[in-house]
Amino acid sequence: MGMTKQIYSISALAVELGRDRRTVAGALDRVVPDGMVKGGHRGWYLQTALKALKAEPPRQFDPSDGPLGTMLDRLESWREIYSGKPLDLSIEEMAEIIGHPASSVLTWLRAGCPYAKRGDFETGDGFKLRAPWVVDWLCSTSFIARKSGDVASAAKLQL
Repeated sequence: MGMTKQIYSISALAVELGRDRRTVAGALDRVVPDGMVKGGHRGWYLQTALKALKAEPPRQFDPSDGPLGTMLDRLESWREIYSGKPLDLSIEEMAEIIGHPASSVLTWLRAGCPYAKRGDFETGDGFKLRAPWVVDWLCSTSFIARKSGDVASAAKLQL
């Protein structure tokens, strides 16, 4: 019978390693989970947890790694971004530009993606979108999904 790695919850890791649950949770706070355990909770391999517990000092968050970096870039170049008349796009035009199906763009709108003009949430007809708003929302949401390791929610959001 072949051996396979096992994924552990934070509580199971705390028991297995004889460490306080809060210590283990803190060490794994910024570590991408290796998968999910029963009950839909994030889980890690023992090797991943041991690396996280040994890591010193904790890695400082680099704003350029995610949505904050995008926002800081936009802050520096706001004149360029907002000069001229804004171009409003239909769902289909936006989908073509970013290479996703129109149905995904409609899903994003239903989940809170900003829009310039409201349309029909059932069919998508009539929506007008601003590309920078959609791209910022998509980058932020994708970053959150990736860092949380929540594969099921990312799939439901069609990211």
